[in-house]
Amino acid sequence: MVKELNTKKLFKMPLRELYSVADQMATKLQWLHSTGQNETRPEKYKRLALELYHVSQIIEKKEELKENKKYKY
Repeated sequence: MVKELNTKKLFKMPLRELYSVADQMATKLQWLHSTGQNETRPEKYKRLALELYHVSQIIEKKEELKENKKYKY
């Protein structure tokens, strides 16, 4: 069963789980590209690419927050 993830749920996830989600999305995106579905189903391909970009932005933000907490004196 696929669970729906919104931004709030993504921010609550630990970084390891976010990496796993991003990896799964990247694998699916690569598969869509290699099977030529980026041309036959461009809406699905574009949506997945934008979702992956969104997840990567959340990962960067969380890593930045983690670094700031690490070196705060």
